[in-house]
Amino acid sequence: DETNIMGNSTSSAKENRANERAFIRSLGDRYPLGDAELRKWCWIHGRLSSAAHPPVEVVQPHQSPSSLSLLAVWSAVYGDYNPYTRRSQSQLHLQTNTTKNPINSRLNAAKKALEAIINVEQHILPSGLSSSIAQCALGLSLKSKVHSQPLENDPIQSAKSLTSNEEISAFEESYYSIASSVNQYLSSRDSSPYDNASKSQSLEDFLEGISASCGRRGSRASLSKLFAISSCSTTSTSHPGKSARAEASTVIRTAYCLTLAASYLKRVAANSINNPRSGKGETIDWNDFVPQNNPKHMQSMVDSLLNSAAKHRQGGGDNMGGNFGFDYSYSTPTTTTNNTTASTSNNDDTTVSLEEFLEWAETTTPMMSALPTFLYVLFAFFSPAASGDGKEPRFPPGVTPLWIPSLTFDRPSHSKQDSSPTSLFFPAPSSSSFDLFALSCTSLTLASGRWHRLFSSEDNGLSCNRLMHSLLGYGGPTIILIRSKDTSDKGKCGSGVFGVYSFTPWTQESSGFYGNSDCFLFRLGPDPMAVYRPKGGGDTGGTDAFGTNNTTSSNQESETCNYMYFNPEARSKGYDELAHGIGFGGTSDLPRLFIDEVLDGCRAAPDDLTYEQGPLLSGLKESNSSATSHFEVEVMEAWGVGTSDAVYDALLARVGAREDAAKRIRLAMKGAKGAFLEDMQSGLMGNKNFQHREQMRGRDGGCDADKVEEEG
Repeated sequence: DETNIMGNSTSSAKENRANERAFIRSLGDRYPLGDAELRKWCWIHGRLSSAAHPPVEVVQPHQSPSSLSLLAVWSAVYGDYNPYTRRSQSQLHLQTNTTKNPINSRLNAAKKALEAIINVEQHILPSGLSSSIAQCALGLSLKSKVHSQPLENDPIQSAKSLTSNEEISAFEESYYSIASSVNQYLSSRDSSPYDNASKSQSLEDFLEGISASCGRRGSRASLSKLFAISSCSTTSTSHPGKSARAEASTVIRTAYCLTLAASYLKRVAANSINNPRSGKGETIDWNDFVPQNNPKHMQSMVDSLLNSAAKHRQGGGDNMGGNFGFDYSYSTPTTTTNNTTASTSNNDDTTVSLEEFLEWAETTTPMMSALPTFLYVLFAFFSPAASGDGKEPRFPPGVTPLWIPSLTFDRPSHSKQDSSPTSLFFPAPSSSSFDLFALSCTSLTLASGRWHRLFSSEDNGLSCNRLMHSLLGYGGPTIILIRSKDTSDKGKCGSGVFGVYSFTPWTQESSGFYGNSDCFLFRLGPDPMAVYRPKGGGDTGGTDAFGTNNTTSSNQESETCNYMYFNPEARSKGYDELAHGIGFGGTSDLPRLFIDEVLDGCRAAPDDLTYEQGPLLSGLKESNSSATSHFEVEVMEAWGVGTSDAVYDALLARVGAREDAAKRIRLAMKGAKGAFLEDMQSGLMGNKNFQHREQMRGRDGGCDADKVEEEG
């Protein structure tokens, strides 16, 4: 009868839900993903396996969508659906707004995601990289062909008009079911083992690819996937893996392009969510994110990787610990190495192994999280759930995003109103700057999203005093960039870009060093890129490259903690016999990197006791010679870096510091004036200055000077 049928149906539904939860829990034991995430990816894998047609119009119908674009579409279509919560997001949405169907939001998000990823594949990523990501990183060897069917035949199209909570819930339970995937997976485990060909297409490989590529298994796993993509693109004959090799230039360019793509997708997603209606919001132009052709300093980064790989091979290739104070002077086949690196027979090898790449990335560019950033933005930022609180989605714990920072400026008073400020180091469009990418890879703070220019020698004048004024009181991390003049004709350095990053704010003038270990010197090019971090001896505080802040040390007496130095001549009237200017490392009378207050004695030495050894200047024949450490400044810029909120707070701190300084000056002037008057009245000023008044008072018929002044 009808009661028995309903009872059997309810029992079957409960059994299916129990099987699904048991299946998801079994996956959770093997993959570092939450239950809701695992369910989502199982459903998406099922849609890909069945070659289901995406429920949005393909921009170019004559071309089959790529596997990566299909992943983006189905991820947005799944959106905020979560049957494991007591009330799904759609149910909550319907209770607050009965006229808005959440399925429409998901389909609109899927359309935006498809349009964005097509622009990325056509204009930002190198040809074939999208397929390499799907196959070599995510474990998909599925064909991207889909069944051709009219969009109106997809059941989700009819669901767009549903309004009641019960109808929406019933549709979601049916449409987002993973029962077939669960049954297929369980039956396959009970049958004969997979062969290698079928296993590469399995759900297990896909989940492992998602876990590793999205950074859920740690940075080494995601870096390994980045290398696999590069080696897959480099050689089609070798299978990517630990024994594979990849072109160093391909690895660097892959990370660079993925970072540009992630920054573009982030902007598009934020604009789509904040302005969901067509025609609203700003236009995000993909042209601003197109990779630069042969950027000036890309070869510097490639050479840094190659030189590190050569050093790795010289050391046996197995030691992943210890001091990584590499000699960064990579040699071409026709050039001998300098006095610290022996020539090798394979120095013309432009490829690197996985271990060589990991060693270099973990020491020089620990923030090279280009792949997990790109994938997480693609799969999460277009979801309607991203607009729940008006903020962008948070990355999972342990995953640190890598962005091309947005540059902001204080408009100089003398600039034209119709002209936009630019940087001498990062010409427009800065959103595709390779140098910004390279520097962002070195530190979490530099990759956090915003750089605000505090000083520019072009706008503020080539003056160390003005540089010091712009830094003093700024309450956050800063980076100083210097371009040296080409003085090679004088036996000195050539033109090159180098500088320093410091997490500690410039809060005080001092004759001693202060700061902490979250700082480093760097060379950007044209010689091989180099990053010289503190050696760590005797440090009492600081942060690591990922921004974990500890106690700040100040006025360290040990030369192993001489991080930063800020000593203007006005502080001591020049009587302290110390170096006057801004310095890093070395000693207070001879810092390693020193910007002289009058710019006459600037120097950049190759070694000291605080930072790792290596040259900062480019074009030196003998990089370890102190005689060639002096340089002439051509261009300087200083930037406040960090998140947008952190930079804003730091700028407010500088405003407050300047107001406090002005108040102290006013009080000092007022106090000095009062003391001056008191001295006059007490006679301490010397009565001869006013002796003529007494003489005039004593004359017959003389005028009364005091009375005249009072009457006047």
